[in-house]
Amino acid sequence: MLNSDRRILLFSDQPPSTSVVFKHLKSCQFYVLFIDELTDQRLSSSLDDQPDLILFDSDRFQFQASLQLIRFIRSKKISVPVIHLVRDDHFLARVQSLQAGADDVLSFPFAYEELDARLDSLFRRASMGTNHLDGAVLRHTDLELNTDTREVSRDGISAKLTVKEYDLLVYFLQNSGIVLLRKTILHNVWGQSWTGDDNLLDVYIRYLRKKIERPKLEKLIHTVRGVGYILK
Repeated sequence: MLNSDRRILLFSDQPPSTSVVFKHLKSCQFYVLFIDELTDQRLSSSLDDQPDLILFDSDRFQFQASLQLIRFIRSKKISVPVIHLVRDDHFLARVQSLQAGADDVLSFPFAYEELDARLDSLFRRASMGTNHLDGAVLRHTDLELNTDTREVSRDGISAKLTVKEYDLLVYFLQNSGIVLLRKTILHNVWGQSWTGDDNLLDVYIRYLRKKIERPKLEKLIHTVRGVGYILK
């Protein structure tokens, strides 16, 4: 798919004339829907344009407003990929963004080549999933994932996953019973160009466990200390 066919909804507290992110996206030929008002109302109306990805670019003063909108998106069960660009390099800012529902977080300053790589990765996974198998149903005990409909259920109860959570679960299911190294998981789910903090994996494992592991049900994702994780 050409970049011109991809619609990115960009929320920024800077006007288009001064937004470096906006100018970069336009130079890459993306169709950019620019919003400079971080409110639920503007977000709701903008979603009618059916963006392929939502990008938040806000300064530290608008950080909490961005988190609120990301939570709003996920509360409405909207599965559009979300990238949050933050100007606080502290790991807590990245963790808060991920907990709110962002699929990826990038801290300023960064190379725009890295942003491009992460955009490509999310576009690819949103359209087909990691190592997608058309029409395949992946199962492990009472856990079931349909790669055609992207529906996930455990013990007959549906689980709503974000794009990255879904990709991570697909990779585990395709490699059930195998101890997976941390770096191997990161490179296969986040892409070979991934160079971020590998604590991101622990955050997503925790999110995934909360959604597919419940009291009285067998634990599925196990930690292999000092090595990685295994689905068994």
